[in-house]
Formats: sequence, structure tokens, C-alpha cells
Amino acid sequence: MELELIEIARAGGKDNPLMLNATLLMQVLNFAILLILLRIFVWKPLMNVLEQRQQKISEEITNAEKNRKEAEEIRNQLKADLEKAKEEARAIIQRATKTAEEEATQIVENAKAEASRVKEDAMKEIQIERDKAIAELKNEVANLSILVASKVVSEKITEDIHKDLVKKFVDEAGKLPC
Repeated sequence: MELELIEIARAGGKDNPLMLNATLLMQVLNFAILLILLRIFVWKPLMNVLEQRQQKISEEITNAEKNRKEAEEIRNQLKADLEKAKEEARAIIQRATKTAEEEATQIVENAKAEASRVKEDAMKEIQIERDKAIAELKNEVANLSILVASKVVSEKITEDIHKDLVKKFVDEAGKLPC
């Protein structure tokens, strides 16, 4: 077919109504062959590369979205864990505060009880010492009274009279406010 076209073109267009020359025909033919070769050897591999690239980008977008969702879930979980830890810390602080207040109250109550016991012991001791002092004073006063009375009376007091006088004096001294 090429040869026929070449022959027609050489004829110079005498029988050729379109007046095609051989160079133009060869260029068209070469262009057609180039398109066929490009389609076979370049277009399909180029389309395969573009398709692979599109798939890779699509996979990366899917992976990125998946990773974003996982990160969001992890962030939410960490946020929940942090809130839980804060709540536990608040509860621990409240328990510690309550325990400290209870211990402080117990210490104050123990101190009051101890102070009350010390005060009662001191009051008992004072009462005992007061009673001893009163008893000693009664004996002293009785002895002095007898001595004074014996000098005043100048008579000999018998043991029985002495006891009666001491008893009367002690009874009267016991009635006096001290």
C-alpha cells in the first residue's frame, strides 16, 4: 500500500484528485505508526503507573484516616484515664482530710480527758492535803487548848477529863469554817 501511495504521489497529481504528495502521506503514515507505538509501549505503562499511584494515594489517605481515628480514640481514652486519676486523687485527698480531722478530734478529746484526769487527781491530792492539814491543826489546837486550860485551871487533870476536853474541843473546832 505504501508503494502505491508513493507512485500516486510521484505522478504529481495527474490522476489524483486530492493532489496528495508523497511526503505528506509518509508523514501521516509515520504519525499513525507513532500513535500506535505510543499507545502500545507508552500509554498502557503510563496508565498503569498513574493507576498504581492513585491506589497508593488512596491507601495512604485511608491509612491516615484510620490513624487519625485511632489517635482520637487514644486521646479520648487518655483524657478519660486522666479524669479518672483526678477523681481518685480527689477521693484520696478527701479520705486523708477526713482521717486527719478524725485524728485531730481524737487527740483533742484525749487531751481534754487527760487534762480532766490531771485536774481530778490534783483536786483529790489537794483535798487529801487539806484534810491532813485540818487534822493536824485540830490536834495542835487541842494540845494548845489543853495546855492553856491546864495552866488556867491549875488543877490536875485526870486522863478521863483530858479526853473529854479534847473531844469537846475537836468537835467544836470541826464545826468552825476553815
